[in-house]
Amino acid sequence: MRKFKYLRNSLSLILSFSIAIQPLVRAEELLMPDMGNTADYGVSPAEEKKTGEAVVRNIRRGGGVVDDPLIEDYLDHLGYRLISSTNHAEQNFKFFLINDKVLNAFALPGGYIGINYGLIMATESESELASVMAHEVAHITQRHHVRAYEAGTGQGPILAALIAAMILGGGNNQIGEAAFAATAAGMMQSQINFTRANEKEADYIGISMLASAGYDPMSMASFFGRLEKESSLYGSTTPEFLRSHPVTSNRIADATNRATGLKPKKHDYDKQSFYLIRARIRALAEEDKHSAITEFAKRLESGRFQNRAAEEYGYALALIKDKQYAKADNILSRLLEKDPTRIAYLVAKGEVEGSDKRIKQSRSTFARAMELYPDNKVVIYYYVQSLLKNREFVMARDLLNKVLRTPDNLPQLYKFLSEAESGLNNASGVHQALAEYNFYIGQPHEAIRQMQLSMKSSKGDDFYLNAKREARIAEYQREIIPGATNH
Repeated sequence: MRKFKYLRNSLSLILSFSIAIQPLVRAEELLMPDMGNTADYGVSPAEEKKTGEAVVRNIRRGGGVVDDPLIEDYLDHLGYRLISSTNHAEQNFKFFLINDKVLNAFALPGGYIGINYGLIMATESESELASVMAHEVAHITQRHHVRAYEAGTGQGPILAALIAAMILGGGNNQIGEAAFAATAAGMMQSQINFTRANEKEADYIGISMLASAGYDPMSMASFFGRLEKESSLYGSTTPEFLRSHPVTSNRIADATNRATGLKPKKHDYDKQSFYLIRARIRALAEEDKHSAITEFAKRLESGRFQNRAAEEYGYALALIKDKQYAKADNILSRLLEKDPTRIAYLVAKGEVEGSDKRIKQSRSTFARAMELYPDNKVVIYYYVQSLLKNREFVMARDLLNKVLRTPDNLPQLYKFLSEAESGLNNASGVHQALAEYNFYIGQPHEAIRQMQLSMKSSKGDDFYLNAKREARIAEYQREIIPGATNH
């Protein structure tokens, strides 16, 4: 996975309500504030969501988001398992993977939570990963980003400055960094103490969330403890994150004290998925495909792994990257014999068949998955791909139009829709789908151009549809200049 430095550093400095940022006070000293309502802070939920969406689009534009349907689906399910144990179950959240091996996670307004793949690789159990995610969820439910506005120095919202720096930095990192530094310099000191209080509160609430969702409440303390031990081994070469965001003995002690006496509620959930997703990330993140194959093979031969099926799955994915389809297919067939309804295995099986030009077999594999999971977005994603390869454009378009009515979809689905519309010779539909695709990957100028082409191509379309396209162009323009219209 490509390195992603500029946006990563900006997010870490301001927005990254990190898992390891400041020392804790004792749990019994922590007072829960009366948050009041949204109006108290002058920021509406709609404004928060728009802010979060804008930041995500800017991160995606810089190559920082890993748009993998299986990983995203796993993170969403894990996140909502935590959220369902709170009184914020109706609030919308979205979890996404950041293309960075640095250990980090952050919360954005509107319920958006980013998790670096390096953090997932550092965890040894789903409970540990859940502890980090619960911490970030608590930042959002306690509306820490909104409270940060109130603790500012009157120089404007922190998030607006960060987004501006990102946009300026899109074509010139030096300009973006200068804008960011100028805005941030006068704010940082006044924010430090306020952020410490946020971190204390997020740990406190996150640990309770873990227990309520059925996870080990001690997992936060155990994860922090391991990070502390590992950080001591680096010496002068300590990674940037651990230097600027220390995990302290106080924080570990307070997390332990908070978890003591909390008993996790009984919940039946699939523990295998965690190991499969970690193996998938290892296979995707390793740029040297031969090295990935060698590493998976060594671990399988030596028996040095946590979960054999996950190791075999990762090995199969590494083989697919190296076009060793027959060998990968054999491994996946064995895995499916033991676990025939596992989506990860079905998807990999269909992918290897499609890559090996066994298009009809691939179509059949994904059709079977659709029968098992007709509303699952992961299955729909790969099923649509197989439909497009089989030139079944009407079915692909209809399925995409149905799933795209729901929020927070992967941008690639709009690219698929453009392919389906192209196969049906619908030029207006092609451009409209490409407009949405470009908007969601952070390219508003190209989105405007494509939507204008869509309007020019829509000779027989009615007034209502063109009015909707005009409205979307106005949305795209506001991404470039807040408050702008298409007039």
